[in-house]
Amino acid sequence: MKKMMIVALMAVSASTAFAGDSPTLKSILKAKTYEEAASLVNSSLGQLASAAEKASAYNKLVDLAMVKVNKENETMGKNDANKALGTGKMEPVDSVGFYQALGNAFDAAEECEKYDQMPNEKGKVKPRFHDNNVQRLVNMRNHLINGGIFFQEKGDIKNAYKYLASYVDSHDSPLLAAEIAKTTDENLYNIAYYAGVYAYQNKDIKGVNKYCNIAAKDAKFAEQANNLKLAVAAEQLKTRQDSVNYVAELEKEFEAAPDNENVFGTLVSMYSGLKLNDKLDALFNKKLAADPDNFVVWAVKGQNAMMDQKLDEAVEFFKKALKTQPENSQVLTYLGACQLDRASAAENRAAGKTGRVPKEAMDQIRPIYEEALGYLQKAKQLDPGKEKANWAYPLYRCCYQLYGAEDARTQAAEADTK
Repeated sequence: MKKMMIVALMAVSASTAFAGDSPTLKSILKAKTYEEAASLVNSSLGQLASAAEKASAYNKLVDLAMVKVNKENETMGKNDANKALGTGKMEPVDSVGFYQALGNAFDAAEECEKYDQMPNEKGKVKPRFHDNNVQRLVNMRNHLINGGIFFQEKGDIKNAYKYLASYVDSHDSPLLAAEIAKTTDENLYNIAYYAGVYAYQNKDIKGVNKYCNIAAKDAKFAEQANNLKLAVAAEQLKTRQDSVNYVAELEKEFEAAPDNENVFGTLVSMYSGLKLNDKLDALFNKKLAADPDNFVVWAVKGQNAMMDQKLDEAVEFFKKALKTQPENSQVLTYLGACQLDRASAAENRAAGKTGRVPKEAMDQIRPIYEEALGYLQKAKQLDPGKEKANWAYPLYRCCYQLYGAEDARTQAAEADTK
């Protein structure tokens, strides 16, 4: 009796160990085209008996996708050889089909790897498809870049993003990471930056951060990647807390790269907008310690002083800003306007209750008006269309004070035609 029970148990064990594929998997493995197999996998994945069966199903998708990939790749190889030799005709290539199949192969291989690396019923990991999928895909990886360029040129930013992102993702994927690490990936950070750009165009904010963070690991792309990431973050600000969080990120970026003028300028703008004056002053002091002639610092200090009607300080600060950017029409306009207001205030004080300015006083005031006029005329010369600064009204006022209504009207008429 005991012997019979042992035999029975062995029979059960054998039937389990050598059980055939499930009907669902058999249907998938019989599929002749990628589309047919993909439809079956998508509709019946939950019906597959185990992780091993799911790995087999996805590996079938890789097999079928690679049929198209290999066919078109072979044709491209023949065309390249014929072109180099100057012999033979160019055979047509289904580029769209090639890149679609390539993308499908990479996607299916990653899914296959996920299930292929799961432990079996005995708790052991025995991958069946890993080595073959690495071998047939790793050398096709650069075609993902070509796919991104191909779809970008066609104006398909969704697929352009997909293929560039896939290239970057595959660098650290469980399937290919070990093989890729054997050589230097010279394209990674460059492609990561452009993946970030296309993530932005596709409104994938998480993707922007992900790929810009990767690109920023390389000094050649760090500044532009960080600038993109910060610019996108700025667009998402909705509440004061969002702004405070954004400022915290800016502060980290500034500490890491104090020479990044875009980060510095954005941080200045945020401090000003949030009225964090103590932080703004501390930032200015730190920047001036390293760069005493920093344009942004002196220009912003001038604007702030001008808004607070501290005209003497504003003039001093704007003049310091002009040391590094002497042809900045906006600063020239602000400086001219401040000098105009200083002269006008001095004239009002001198007139007192009589309403008449003594000649001695006017002789001291007139040079301030003339200095203001010089700045405003230069701003007009540099920016005749008033695209950066509206110099016309202070210029009119200045001419009126110096030369009377007729010349002021002439100046105003000229300004209106610009």
